[in-house]
Amino acid sequence: MINRFGKVILLVVAVAILTMSIRLFVVLIPKRPADIDTSAGVSYLAERETAIYTEPTPSPTPTEAPTTPTTEAYMDIMDENYRATFKDFYFCGDSIVEAMSGYDILDSYHVIAAIGVGTSHIDKNLSYIVASHPKYLILHYGVNVIDGPDYADIFISNYKSSIQKLMEQLPDTEIFVDSIFPVQEKAYKQSPGTKYVDLYNEKLYEMTQELGVHFIDHTPQWQAFDKNYYEGDGIHPIYAYYKEKYLPFIYTEVMKAT
Repeated sequence: MINRFGKVILLVVAVAILTMSIRLFVVLIPKRPADIDTSAGVSYLAERETAIYTEPTPSPTPTEAPTTPTTEAYMDIMDENYRATFKDFYFCGDSIVEAMSGYDILDSYHVIAAIGVGTSHIDKNLSYIVASHPKYLILHYGVNVIDGPDYADIFISNYKSSIQKLMEQLPDTEIFVDSIFPVQEKAYKQSPGTKYVDLYNEKLYEMTQELGVHFIDHTPQWQAFDKNYYEGDGIHPIYAYYKEKYLPFIYTEVMKAT
């Protein structure tokens, strides 16, 4: 009797376990709801899989507006610090050069100049120039000694002799010869020889080519000025010229040449 009852109990338990297992299996298997139409999604995915991929076109990056070209291309002298910019430069010349130390634009020991002098001034100061051993040497002479056409060759001969002495004793120095500045017509009365500035400048250019030194032609610059940079005598430049034009132009020309 007991054995039969035990068998019945085991059968009931087995049936219960089987029933629970079937229900659990049905719950764990997800079914697609019959009321959701998935055809649109399937179609979209199929199109994306067959599409050819291309890189998106980037948006154009903004660019700065082009600057208006200027007629003068000077290199900047930072913070108008002329002493620092021209620390490797020495200037030799007449009153036009002397003004830079007189105006306290450059240190006096970088400006070897005097009023009313000609090229013989180089020979008189040769030992000082050589001892200074400048990297760049700017020479500016002529307006005080300029005379008629016949004197041009004498001027050039004297100038050439002085430069050759510099070249012998300063082989590593880059030498630059300034052209004589053009003058206003009213200067002809005071200094008649200034009528021949162009002739003398032609001779100066030929001399620099023969010697192998640099020539700095200031004439085109002066002709392009829209401002009066002359003193009352029509020969000497005013203070503003040195800072606004002369020194930036010299620096630019020297850097371009070297």
